[in-house]
Amino acid sequence: MRRLKVSRVAALVAAFFCASALYPSDGALLDFLVRRGVVSRREADALKKDSCVVVPASPDTRKLRIGGRMQLQYEWSNTRLMAGAGSPKDGNGTSNFLLRRVFVEAFADLGSGWEVAAGLDLARTRLNSYFVDTYVSKKFDGEYLAGKLCLGYMKPGFCYEDMLSSFSLNAIERSAATSYFTLSPNGRRLGIGNRYAGVRWNGKVNQVKGLTYTLAVTNSFQLSPVHEDDLSYNWTSNHLAYWASVHHEFKGESWKVKYGVYTMYSSTANEQMGKAPAAAVYSINPYIAGNVGPLHFWTEYLASVVSDGRATPGGGWAQASPYGVNFSLEYMFDIGVQGKLAPTFRYSWTDTDGRGMEISDAVRNAGNVGGLYNTANDFYFGLNWYIMGDDLKVQIGYGYTQFSGWAGADSANAGSHVGEAHSARVQMQMKF
Repeated sequence: MRRLKVSRVAALVAAFFCASALYPSDGALLDFLVRRGVVSRREADALKKDSCVVVPASPDTRKLRIGGRMQLQYEWSNTRLMAGAGSPKDGNGTSNFLLRRVFVEAFADLGSGWEVAAGLDLARTRLNSYFVDTYVSKKFDGEYLAGKLCLGYMKPGFCYEDMLSSFSLNAIERSAATSYFTLSPNGRRLGIGNRYAGVRWNGKVNQVKGLTYTLAVTNSFQLSPVHEDDLSYNWTSNHLAYWASVHHEFKGESWKVKYGVYTMYSSTANEQMGKAPAAAVYSINPYIAGNVGPLHFWTEYLASVVSDGRATPGGGWAQASPYGVNFSLEYMFDIGVQGKLAPTFRYSWTDTDGRGMEISDAVRNAGNVGGLYNTANDFYFGLNWYIMGDDLKVQIGYGYTQFSGWAGADSANAGSHVGEAHSARVQMQMKF
């Protein structure tokens, strides 16, 4: 009897909130609950009488959607300096559970092509910005001018893997090359990618099927759209960054191919943490992606020319031209009502051209040991269980990354310099 009362109370609470979010004419839910014997007719009538109507702030709003996404992860890592000064030496390992991402998002269709998106990641720190995609946009549908203009905080477009949603990745974390090019700048990582505050145009060419392009003008510094003064390099006056990309997609009955190129330039995108004036960065990123039946693939090349991009043994600065390669395969096996199982493999190569990287620049939360390395050779093996597509997914993966070469002011050192990182992760994600 106690369990029955609890279930009735829960049903009444659910019915109240559902009814309060509907207009009075939408009492079908309460009538259904009456027919099922969950609530009495008297209780249903009381809810109808007392229910409120949720009305958007603007009476012209056509549609309002509120949702969320969450990833729960366990991570383990182990690092070791294998060769070089001070070797062998172990780094600090990690073993912990964490809420990797907790997104709360809202989308509103205001009519006449106007839309608003706002999102927060509650698992982030203030310095990296709590915000995710947050902008106002206007759609255009002309014969020669078609697309969407966005103003706010978003990804302007660079690095194919980084442009994939964090909830659509076939690997649990992004590759070493993607991390080095797109994570927040720290004097080693480039910070070319991820989100910026600015304006972006997503265009399509109606005359050529499958042809799209993007143009964007943003701040040259990444992240932190409202707390620039907290950034370690304190850019209070800022030059801009310019972005452009073009993409073409074509498909058949059981296959699809998309290819394109992202580009970016800024005269002040390279900062050296106060050690040298900000300098220019030019970046390019061609890619190709698609599927043949259940086999999905993508590959890309990333390259940048960075003025004053690396320290020299004499204490000065020289141009650096780092580059990277990503390659990924995933094969999906249909297992009926249980969803799909998909083994996946990804390979990544990064060469910093003497600029250097620490282990944690390429492998998230891995312990640093051995100082700066010049290259990273990254392998990932995983298994994904798509229970309800990306809406409910479980992933397990193992990564091995080998670091080698001297970099930075130590680049003239002779002899070997080798480190390695092992990492294993399990992640469950949900969208709601």
